[in-house]
Amino acid sequence: MISGLRLSARVDDLALIYLATIQAIAYGLRHILEEMDAQGYAISKIFACGGGLKNEVLLREHANITGCELVLPKEPEAVLLGAAILGAVASRTYPDILDAMRSMNAMGNRIQPEKGSVAEYHSRKYRVFHRMYDDQLAYRELMAEGGGGSER
Repeated sequence: MISGLRLSARVDDLALIYLATIQAIAYGLRHILEEMDAQGYAISKIFACGGGLKNEVLLREHANITGCELVLPKEPEAVLLGAAILGAVASRTYPDILDAMRSMNAMGNRIQPEKGSVAEYHSRKYRVFHRMYDDQLAYRELMAEGGGGSER
């Protein structure tokens, strides 16, 4: 759900929608992490991989919004590395996958979440995210009251 942005085709407006989409995904991840932490986890680092590693905005927003350190792999092509690890185990170069992973994988750059005004901004915006989430659940319930139509 997008709220507070104009619907237009201007480049600046499209860029804001793009940023809002990235942030919404990161706020959703923050929500998941908080629910996991409430169940006894203490998540402070995210080990990232995949095509998103090439998107600096996505990485920055995920670190800042979740408050977690992002740890990036030294080898950006994780799928290829995974195939090489499996090949090394199949060829008996390593006795098992964990040994191959320890030997062949390495951490690369780390992205720390920003503090201060950036963290305060995302704290406020996260409260908006929760309100919008609760509103969306209420809308869904309203539509389901009459029976049918809840899937639209």
